[in-house]
Amino acid sequence: MSTWKQRRDPLFRGDGEGGVQLPTPGADPSVVRHILYLDGPGRPTPYVSTTESRDVAEGFAKGGRVYQTRVPDWAPHGVVHLSRKELLSNLRGVGKGRARWPSAQQVMTARRYVEEAAEHLADFSGVVSEDLRGVVDAVFPPGRR
Repeated sequence: MSTWKQRRDPLFRGDGEGGVQLPTPGADPSVVRHILYLDGPGRPTPYVSTTESRDVAEGFAKGGRVYQTRVPDWAPHGVVHLSRKELLSNLRGVGKGRARWPSAQQVMTARRYVEEAAEHLADFSGVVSEDLRGVVDAVFPPGRR
């Protein structure tokens, strides 16, 4: 895999046909909880997972579609980029910052998932908008595949 460049290269998200699943800006900010899918599908999370690989996104789409986004488009909407490099740096031992977790084993598993999926996170925790669907659609334009 070539080196991903934030200003040049897109990120991808596999999700349903009707749009990217809405995050919950005020939800538990644990990165490990999000990556390991603790609390199951539909759990509240301020993050939307993305990947450098269209193939990985297609695997997550499961009959839906792949959405494309570019990190430089996020800031005007209050969405913060947590890069793969940053995630890997914080997912060591019992984790650091939002990746801190009581189980070093689970942190290690989350790190492995980030590596395998070339994962980045779109952090919506600072988004203050009554039109969250509008913000998500602006970050993940429905027409951009």
